[in-house]
Amino acid sequence: MNRASIPDVSVVVPTYNQSALLAECLRSLADQTLSSERYEIVVVDDGSTDATPEVIRQAGARVRGVRLAVNRGRSAARNAGEEQARADLIVFIDSDVVVRPDFLSWHLRTHQRNGAGILSRGPVVLVPDVESAAGARVPHLAASPAYLDTANAGMERGAFRRAGRFDEGFPGYGWEDVELGMRLKRLGIRRVFCPQAAVFHIQPPPREETIKSLLQKEEARARSAFYLYQKIPTLHTRFLIQVTMFHRAVFWLMSAGGLLTPMNVGPLADRLRQSGFSTLAFLALRGVLNRHYLSALESEWRRRAPRMA
Repeated sequence: MNRASIPDVSVVVPTYNQSALLAECLRSLADQTLSSERYEIVVVDDGSTDATPEVIRQAGARVRGVRLAVNRGRSAARNAGEEQARADLIVFIDSDVVVRPDFLSWHLRTHQRNGAGILSRGPVVLVPDVESAAGARVPHLAASPAYLDTANAGMERGAFRRAGRFDEGFPGYGWEDVELGMRLKRLGIRRVFCPQAAVFHIQPPPREETIKSLLQKEEARARSAFYLYQKIPTLHTRFLIQVTMFHRAVFWLMSAGGLLTPMNVGPLADRLRQSGFSTLAFLALRGVLNRHYLSALESEWRRRAPRMA
């Protein structure tokens, strides 16, 4: 392969049963100020059972699809995407985000300006739908405490491989990027935050009928949190996974002193949103979900490592 044919940036997008959102994501990536020959898009279909393969086929020649026969999780999907990527700079995003036309230019510019040995990070802005993303503003305080958030991050392939890639042992949802971020930091990879390189995470307002799936997601997040603590059993990790009295108190307050539960928060959140109190609806729901996460994590802890509880 001639060096001239190798792109400057490879975008790796893992996806699982999000065909409609993936189509929007790929449309936004196709409309970049960076010239088409300078970037490629590698979509890893993590065993989807919806229309994802068709969305990838219809996306055009710049998009290369990688199909995993069964669902193996986000770590395995991202690792598979990096294996197929051709550029030295890998930009990881999720399939439920959309980006602005200068997104890839800003990631590339950040690496060119700061030299080798950096991790570029941009804001992740929550929006309820694709239409809202068009006019959404990036908050002034857009910096994130996460060293690595794979909804929006760019890193050199060499650093990624020296750090050991994503740990495919994580059993549930989340925390795999936090753990890889710890390893990158230990290697001396410097995080550079680029507020202009924003992604807009499409997160429809939770409804009463979606509460069950959200609770299941929190249970999966708890399993991965326990795995992270087993791997790195430090006070810092306990704070990250929110196993502290401080977090218990905060989530108790957010759930109105425990009065809000998975059984009643859905209808209340719907009523608050209809009355124009979307922020209150979000906080109430988040408090209940976070308490469910902590309960699931504590159950996992008692079951598998009672002496660590």
